[in-house]
Amino acid sequence: MLFGKPGKSGLMALNLDFDQVKEFIKERLGIERGWATLSASQSVGGIEIKENWDKVKTIFLPTEKPTTSDSCAPLIATHPLEAHRKFGDFIKGVFAVFHGFGKYFSFLEMNPFAMVNGEPYPLDIRGELDDTTAFKNFKKWGGIEFPLPFGRVLSPTESFIHELDEKVLISGLYFYLSFFPRGLSPIK
Repeated sequence: MLFGKPGKSGLMALNLDFDQVKEFIKERLGIERGWATLSASQSVGGIEIKENWDKVKTIFLPTEKPTTSDSCAPLIATHPLEAHRKFGDFIKGVFAVFHGFGKYFSFLEMNPFAMVNGEPYPLDIRGELDDTTAFKNFKKWGGIEFPLPFGRVLSPTESFIHELDEKVLISGLYFYLSFFPRGLSPIK
């Protein structure tokens, strides 16, 4: 995964023309960097978020109903008055994407984003999907693949279950059946 601190890592540039963009990319191709992840909503910070952690504002939005201006108000209030409507619409739009993607995001983060001429632009965004719901969302998610954790190799039985899991959720049943020794399962 590549996420977090692109500005401090020298991976972000602003106001470049096309030739400068090509040079910027060329200079950075193939360079590996260490990464850290931070999650928050703030009116200051961006690449200096740790230094401004005391100013971070976080809102929790209920997933069972649409986001309203009232639910966004504590965060919107931290921005200039002329940006309130646009910023509120932006938050509601992001949350609509969160909902529209099958309600199976487990995490959605933007840091930083910028307001340019009153319009919000995310500069770094990442989301995490719940891979156990891929069978429900295969049409919405397209051909997205979920890699195994680093170094993990599936047994032949696990490979078979994994293939079935992509069609119907069966891994929970397999785990349950393999967890209990024969004859000790509470299911009769």
